[in-house]
Amino acid sequence: MISPKISIIIPSFNSFQYIKECLDSIIFQSLKEIEILCVDAYSTDGTIDILKSYKQQDSRIRIIFSKKKSLGYQINLGLKEAKGEYFTIVESDDYIRLDMCEKLYTLACYHNCQVIKSDFIGFKDKEKQRIFENLPICYDQTLYDKKINSYLNPNIIKDSWNMNQSSLYKMDFIKKYDIRANETSGASYQDIGLWFQILSLASSIYFYKEGFYFYRQDNENASVKSKDKIYCVCDEFDFLDKFLDKNLELKNRLQDVFYYFKFKIYSWNLKRIDDKYKLEFLYKFSQDFSLIYDKLNKTVFKVSEISEISCIVQDPSKYYKKYNSVFYSIKKRFFRIKRKYFR
Repeated sequence: MISPKISIIIPSFNSFQYIKECLDSIIFQSLKEIEILCVDAYSTDGTIDILKSYKQQDSRIRIIFSKKKSLGYQINLGLKEAKGEYFTIVESDDYIRLDMCEKLYTLACYHNCQVIKSDFIGFKDKEKQRIFENLPICYDQTLYDKKINSYLNPNIIKDSWNMNQSSLYKMDFIKKYDIRANETSGASYQDIGLWFQILSLASSIYFYKEGFYFYRQDNENASVKSKDKIYCVCDEFDFLDKFLDKNLELKNRLQDVFYYFKFKIYSWNLKRIDDKYKLEFLYKFSQDFSLIYDKLNKTVFKVSEISEISCIVQDPSKYYKKYNSVFYSIKKRFFRIKRKYFR
């Protein structure tokens, strides 16, 4: 195949438990004109043997070895090798609906879009039963089913979910702006930097309200489950600061939504990390936002959010005590209800 319609990039590292389901969902896509780029960081659990076995059966599969155990580096290797008109990412512990590529490619061509993004389907395996939940890509329902220009509507950055999967991205757009993921080690939220670059530079984005991508919620080795990764999100915003410093027009235009996005991710990270690191992270939170507090556009934030930022900037330890008391009162109430109704 000289020019596939879609390049599917699959970053993997020790995915033996899940990789077969992932690959089966890709090789049996209804759209056959695809290339499958398996970018493995020298797995040691048998994943490579599975990749080689599938490659023998399907000539569309290429195995690329990554010298770094870095999701961002692996994605960048895939982008370097991709020959498709569009590319998409499928993580090795997830899988996709058999018509995902065909449906999204048809929509992308019909609407002539650089980016098309669709909903997710979250799932967990529980007691031999798979539980599914629809996960919308947009927080603002009015963004769906229309062609959007990020230059005219920068609010899509704060009104959509920062996920790169379940999407198609046009390769000539990616190459034009030399878009690349941050290459920090591990799978440490490099999706944040890649997602922001794409949404801030794309002039034609289409959000589609249907789920094609099955997003695993119960992999204990997933980066989101690692409560010791305290500052990885900060690394992504340092990466994006450098990106915006090279694009001053973008920096001026997107400053308000960028700061709002940063606040939401820092707040999410505070809830995610282990309790023993929360105060430490709050000091980093305070330090970073004290530098930009006077630049915040108060109309972009809720009054309660500005009050929260102000408290963190002024006295992180005081905020920590307040945060802890609220958090534990909610937790106690939850367990009281649980004991009452779920004995």
